[in-house]
Amino acid sequence: MMLAYTLSFIDRKLPFILAESIKHDLQLSDTQLGLLTGGMFATVYAIAGIPLARLSDRSNRKNIISVAIVVWCGLTAMGGFARNFWQLALCRMGVAVGEAGCTPAAHSIIGSYFPPRYRSTAMGLYFVGAQLGILLGLALGGVINDLADWRTAMFVLGAPGVLMAALVFFTVREPPRPPSPVVRDAAPEGVVAGVSIILRQKTVLHLLVAAMLFSIAGGGFQAFAPSYVIRTFDLSTSYVGVTYGAAMGLAGISGSILGGYLGDKLMRSEGGLWKSLMVMGVIVAVGSPFKFWAFFVDSYAMFLALIFITQATTMTYGGPCIAALQSLTPPRLHALASALYLVFATGMGNLIGPVFTGAMSDYLATQGVQNTLRYSVGIVLLPLVWGAAHFALAGKSLRARDLSAAKAAPAAT
Repeated sequence: MMLAYTLSFIDRKLPFILAESIKHDLQLSDTQLGLLTGGMFATVYAIAGIPLARLSDRSNRKNIISVAIVVWCGLTAMGGFARNFWQLALCRMGVAVGEAGCTPAAHSIIGSYFPPRYRSTAMGLYFVGAQLGILLGLALGGVINDLADWRTAMFVLGAPGVLMAALVFFTVREPPRPPSPVVRDAAPEGVVAGVSIILRQKTVLHLLVAAMLFSIAGGGFQAFAPSYVIRTFDLSTSYVGVTYGAAMGLAGISGSILGGYLGDKLMRSEGGLWKSLMVMGVIVAVGSPFKFWAFFVDSYAMFLALIFITQATTMTYGGPCIAALQSLTPPRLHALASALYLVFATGMGNLIGPVFTGAMSDYLATQGVQNTLRYSVGIVLLPLVWGAAHFALAGKSLRARDLSAAKAAPAAT
C-alpha cells in the first residue's frame, strides 16, 4: 500500500516541478497553474472519492486499488500529449478519478490488518509513501524535464502503473474486516446514513477542519514553491527537483514515522488517543512559522533548512489523525471516513490553496509587485497555526465526551 501511495504522489506532484515549463509551453497564467495543480484535480478527487469509498466498504479493496493505479498512471502519460490548457486539465481530472480509488481502500485494508494500538505507526508508514512520491516525483521530473521536456517526464513517470497494479493484485491479500465493537458490523444503507454517523462526533469535525486548513496551506505551498525557487534563485529545474524534492521528501518521511511512533506510544497510556491528538497539534504549531520564514530569506540553503524543519513537524499529524478516525468509526465505514477526510483535505483544501495562491500572484503582478509568489505563498501558509489549534481541540473534545458518544451513537441507529 505504501508503494501504491508513492506512485500516486509521483503522478500527483509531478506537475509542480514541471509548472514553469508547462506555463511557458502552453502560455498559461499562474491562476491556470493553480487550477491544474489544485482546483480541478481536487474537485474531481473529492467528488469521486465518496462513491469509490462506499464501493471499497462493500467490495474487494485490493481489486479496486489495482484498477485505480492503471487509470491514474495511464492518464498521467496521456497528459504528455496535451496541446492546450483544457486537454491537460481533462487528463489531470482523470488522474484524480483514479487516485480517488486508492487511499480510502488502502486505509480500510490497513485498518483491517492492524489493531488500534498499532494503527498510528501503520498509517505513518503508509504516509511515508506520499513523501517518497514527492521526493521521486520532483527529482525525476526535474531531471527528465531538463534532459528532454515536460511531456517526456509525464510519459516516463506514468509508465510504471501496469507493473504496480500487477504487484498489488498478485501480492496483497484482501483481509477480512474485523467485527465492530460499536455495531454488528453492518454498514448503514446509503452514503447519507454513513456520513451522518461519522459527522455527529465533534472530535471528527475538528479533525476534518484541521485537515482542510493544513491542506489549504500545504496545497498552495507545494503547487508554487518550486516555481518560486526557480524564479527567485535562478536555478535549473533538475537542480531544484533534486534538492528541494530531497528536503521535502526526507523531512516528510521523518515526520510521518515520528508521528506514527509517538501516536502509538501515547496510545498505550491512559487517555492515549486524546493525548496523541493534542501533542500533534502542538508539534505542528511550533513548526509552522519556519515555513513562512523560508520565503523571506535570501539563501537557498537556508530556505531548504527551514522547509525541512516545518515539513517534518507538519507531517507528524497524518498517522494519528487517520488512526483516530478509524478508532471512532465502525470498520464498515473506514473507507467512507477516509474519503470524507479526503473531501476536506485534498478536496476543499487543495481546491482553495493553489487557486488562491495563483490568483493572488496574478493580482499582485498587476499591481507592480516584484516576486509575487513570495507574498501569495506567504499568505496561504497562515492557516497552518489555525489548523493546529483544531487538532488540539479534537483531543480536548475527545477527552471530554466523544469516545463514549462514538460507542453509543451507532447503536442508537
